[in-house]
Amino acid sequence: MKFASRVLLVIITASLMLLLPAARQGFAQAPAAVPQPDLAPALSLAEARAIIGGAIAFARDNSFRLAVAVVDPAGNLISADSMDGVRANDMRGAEGKAFAAAVFRQTTQDLSDLYKTRPDRYFGIINIYGSKVYLVGGGVPLAVDGKLVGGVGVAGLHQFVDEKAARAGIAAWEKMRGTSKK
Repeated sequence: MKFASRVLLVIITASLMLLLPAARQGFAQAPAAVPQPDLAPALSLAEARAIIGGAIAFARDNSFRLAVAVVDPAGNLISADSMDGVRANDMRGAEGKAFAAAVFRQTTQDLSDLYKTRPDRYFGIINIYGSKVYLVGGGVPLAVDGKLVGGVGVAGLHQFVDEKAARAGIAAWEKMRGTSKK
């Protein structure tokens, strides 16, 4: 029994000695740095709430009801809200529009046009992201100094009005940012 244990120990030691030089070479070759997207500092909760407040104010001024969501550049939800009487599925729609606008860095109206011009890309997006995206108008990417900071999505209004509400929210956010810099 002792002899078998010693032979096993010698085999393990020899194997490790053979693998050690290969392991050192692996450590010496660090992977190249992956370029990061051109992102600005993250949106604060207060900024997300300003966007939501602006969109809701637009809706109230026009006797509309909507759901609105704000996401970070990766499409993660920062904040969302819906007005009384909004259909339950409109919140999911708002989140899907905000996600798509942030991840694809273009409006969801532009993305919806892919159905006609690039159906392969349109259906590719739908197949890859499924229920995470909603490719109809109402999602707008958010940028500061040309750098992506997130996306806003609005749902529950008539065609093409969702994006107007989203842009009203963005205008309120820009106004807030302008006064906080002074």
